[in-house]
Amino acid sequence: MRRTLVLSLVFASAFVMHALAEKNPPGADEARRAKVFATIGSATITVGELEDLVTRRSPYARKRFEELSALRQLADAQVKNELFYQGADKLGYGDDPAVQRFVNQTLVKVFVRKDFEETVTPDDVPDEEVAEYYRENAEEFRRPEMRRARHILVGSEADAQEILELLGSEGGKSFRALAKERSLDSETKVRGGDLLYFTADGSVVGREASGTVDATLAKAAFSMKKTGDVSEPLDLGDGKWSVLELTGIRPERIQTLDKASGLIRRKLWRTEREGALEELIVKLRQEVKPEVHPERIEAIVLEQPADPAGQANR
Repeated sequence: MRRTLVLSLVFASAFVMHALAEKNPPGADEARRAKVFATIGSATITVGELEDLVTRRSPYARKRFEELSALRQLADAQVKNELFYQGADKLGYGDDPAVQRFVNQTLVKVFVRKDFEETVTPDDVPDEEVAEYYRENAEEFRRPEMRRARHILVGSEADAQEILELLGSEGGKSFRALAKERSLDSETKVRGGDLLYFTADGSVVGREASGTVDATLAKAAFSMKKTGDVSEPLDLGDGKWSVLELTGIRPERIQTLDKASGLIRRKLWRTEREGALEELIVKLRQEVKPEVHPERIEAIVLEQPADPAGQANR
């Protein structure tokens, strides 16, 4: 009985599949898509082309085309676009240099995207390469310890001692206020003596190229235990002394491989992409063999911008 039931189900399934095949023979879908929706001059718009316009949109955007009115609007817009195109083509706008430049630039962008950016993505970079880059470039993912401090620069040890006494006196001025009033460091006194965040070697974070914190000050700041600590008078040499207050501590931070992997993948992908593009250029040069006359570049005459002052006097 059970065997008979199974055989019946098999034959029933075969019958249904055969009926569906007869209803939708091979090529039926292609024929449906090839049906011409509109003919505009020598151009046509097919059902399949309209279907593809909808399919390329996001699932959320496609939802609105479940209404027939939205589909009609889309189809009508394509007819209008073709009318505009043929009108512009008849007037010769297709030969306009600006249009040609735009077409050429778009062609290059599509070529690069289709042949390089879409064929290999950052996700395709092997895990082994990501891990290897992380190991070999560990410093990129390490943020060293940073300290922030403010100081008051004075001209003698006695002046520095006086600053300490003023800071320790009851009801005395704050370190910031005294820095603005007494510091000889014209650059930092406007900030209340603030030296900003810096590393152990004195490099100011974000301003590495514009100067460093004095080595004596940096060493003193990194020897302090907690924010709010104030140093003893510090001899900076050349008759300059300073008193330092620690105002901030940022501990060393190391980014894990897991958190850094996304950034590494994108970096390796860009490098691979640039290398592939360079290889392509070499290949195309060999195939096309462009003829270049670099010496003739001197013959280029650049149009000088108009003088605003001269225009104003006209």
